Amino acid sequence: MPRHIAPGLLFAATVLLSAADWPQFRGPNGSGVAPADAAPPVEFKNPVWKQPLPAGHSSPAVWGDRIFLNSFDTATKKLELICLSTRDGKILWRRTAPAPEIEETHNVSNPATATPAVDADRVYAYFSSYGVMTFDHAGEPQWMLPLTMPKTHHGSGASPILAGDLLILNHDAMQGGYLLAVDRRSGKQIWKQTYPLERGRVESYSTPLVWHDQLILHRAGVVESYTVATGERRWSLPENTSGASSPAASDDLLFVGTWNVLGEEDQRAPLPAFSELLQRYDKNADGTISESEFPEETIRFTARPELEAIARSQNFVAFKNVDRNKDGQLDAAEWDAYRTRIQGMAQDHGLLAIRPGGEKPAVVWRENTAVPEVPSPLLYSGKLFLVRNGGILTCLDPISGKVIYRTRARAPGAYYASPIGAAGRVYLASSEGVVTVLAAASDHLDILARNELEEDIVATPAIVGKRIYIRTLHTLQAFE
Repeated sequence: MPRHIAPGLLFAATVLLSAADWPQFRGPNGSGVAPADAAPPVEFKNPVWKQPLPAGHSSPAVWGDRIFLNSFDTATKKLELICLSTRDGKILWRRTAPAPEIEETHNVSNPATATPAVDADRVYAYFSSYGVMTFDHAGEPQWMLPLTMPKTHHGSGASPILAGDLLILNHDAMQGGYLLAVDRRSGKQIWKQTYPLERGRVESYSTPLVWHDQLILHRAGVVESYTVATGERRWSLPENTSGASSPAASDDLLFVGTWNVLGEEDQRAPLPAFSELLQRYDKNADGTISESEFPEETIRFTARPELEAIARSQNFVAFKNVDRNKDGQLDAAEWDAYRTRIQGMAQDHGLLAIRPGGEKPAVVWRENTAVPEVPSPLLYSGKLFLVRNGGILTCLDPISGKVIYRTRARAPGAYYASPIGAAGRVYLASSEGVVTVLAAASDHLDILARNELEEDIVATPAIVGKRIYIRTLHTLQAFE
């Protein structure tokens, strides 16, 4: 049955899906919104079933009676597409990606991050270590598309999406990244748009959004638009962003969480004066600091609040980045120059409301506080929801940008899963395994349930019919 993408502010396009379909990352058209007839539970008592799985950050994609997700076996280094039954969670089949090598990722990330895309005919699985492999719902191979493994800082994060007869892929890299469209039936390339190698713009980790006849892509340093049919670049909006989250959209506005590690005051760690460095670390009292005297992973130039226990979550000053003349000694001039560079990077980031128009999109409003690093914004029930590390929840008016409320959702820790909406409720999943359910219509924090699964959650849940499927670090669980 036809279904609108988002209640409240309605996205113009509709799709022919039932409440039994959640066909890609963040569901229909990447909106994070379940069909209007979905009725997932508020409280999670006992799961209908619980299936152990290899690790993976891939979210479940659901079509009919089948669930598809990617996984990575850390012991065997095997990348797999796994198909499970919605009835009992049993694994129906699994297919291995013939990757010649496995990409390096951040310790929080995983080589099986991408969520499969699925339609009535096929399932499309992407592994940046291999490329795209496609099967019918019975697991019979259809076509394969090996791709050169991209070099990234933290591993790939983008998922494939479907736009009509095209399979779209953000195959990004520090150099040589591109946006790719292939025929979903054959895997034949329809177009390929190489990203410009401009200074300061490196890889992205986000999944594109289909918006009218455009693909909206959030990359490091820029928000861009491409024509779906041809791949032509329509417009580009430079912004101070790492390019991690995916956009949300109404009929006439785009909402993009442009996060930068130096974007907010509570993320900036003040650097000491050089005189203080000498007092602390100049052991031979020669007025400079050698590499052996310089402390490793002690002086932070940025901080992710409340994530100190997570390895590599903080950014420390590296000796090589300060020692510009490479003489093995740091003097006052080099340290002051480094401090100045860091201060110059401390630009405000923000959640942007963008109104595209010709070659010059307009930023209608921006919200600079409590912007999420990874979770995408959710447009639902006439409101815009953001959740940041620490469980800081912001509810905004999407038209004006006015903050309706900002508060803690009472579930601290890191947040990687994006919020999703269904049946008048918003579902937030923390990395510490707490799924908080909120009343979407309320103008204040109204917590309906706080469900503790006692397992880490990184993947965004999926909602189909009366069920919510939650992938923890080592299981897939169904609640009804």
